[in-house]
Amino acid sequence: MTVSTLRFLDASGPQDAADYMWAEDLTQLELDQETYEEERAAEATRLRAYARELLERAAAESAAAGRERLIARAGQQLQQAKDPLPHKRQALEHREQILMQSCGRPGVLVRPSQPRYRNVYHRDATCGLISGDGRLLKNAGWAPIVEAEAAGYRPCARCGR
Repeated sequence: MTVSTLRFLDASGPQDAADYMWAEDLTQLELDQETYEEERAAEATRLRAYARELLERAAAESAAAGRERLIARAGQQLQQAKDPLPHKRQALEHREQILMQSCGRPGVLVRPSQPRYRNVYHRDATCGLISGDGRLLKNAGWAPIVEAEAAGYRPCARCGR
C-alpha cells in the first residue's frame, strides 16, 4: 500500500476519505488474494508433479543410496507444495493486518506542511499549517492513520492530536 491513495479534492473529510480508501484497499486485497490462490495452486501442482517424477526415477534406481536421495527430494517437494509461495502469502497477510488496524479510524491528510516539518499528517483539511502560499493543497492525499504512522509521519501539533 502507498501513502496518499486518494487525492485531496476527492474527499469531503477524514471519514469520507477513510471509507473510500478501505473500500478501495479491500477490493484490491481481494483481487490480489484471488491471484495468489491461482499462483499457489499452479505452483503446488508443479511441485507435486516433480515429486512424482522423482519417485518414478527412484523406483528405477538400482543403487539404494541414490534411491533414498531421490525419495528424500520428493518428500521435500511434497512438503514445499503445502505452502509453495510463503513470501507472497506473508505479504498478503501483512496487508490484511494493516487494513484491519486502520478500519474504523478516520483518514489523515498527508502532505508537507512547513519546510522543516515535511513528515506531518493532519486531521483537519483547514489546518492553518497546511494553508497559505505555495502549499499546493491539490497535492495532498488522505491515508489511513496506521499507514501514515508506519511511513514515518507524525501528528501535526495543531490538528493531529
